[in-house]
Amino acid sequence: MALIVRCVDVDDHPQDCRDIEAIGFDADTGGIATRTPEEVYNLIENDGYEVVVEHEGAQTDVNAVKRGTTKYVRSEPNDTKDDNLLKQDSC
Repeated sequence: MALIVRCVDVDDHPQDCRDIEAIGFDADTGGIATRTPEEVYNLIENDGYEVVVEHEGAQTDVNAVKRGTTKYVRSEPNDTKDDNLLKQDSC
């Protein structure tokens, strides 16, 4: 079962997915639970979770990426300011 991204918080002028501050998922108790990009990276890389983002009726995989020492996530194959993650509503 995949975790589905429900919302994303970014800084004021995002250039790419490294500007994401929080990613929201459905909480077990209802509502939204947010995680940092590094926490989502670890869910994918270390815990084997599948994470997807929905946009315009289609689901896209979210991938764990490391650039230097920065751990973050992006949707495949983007990592631009038009990434599907950056098109999500704010949390």
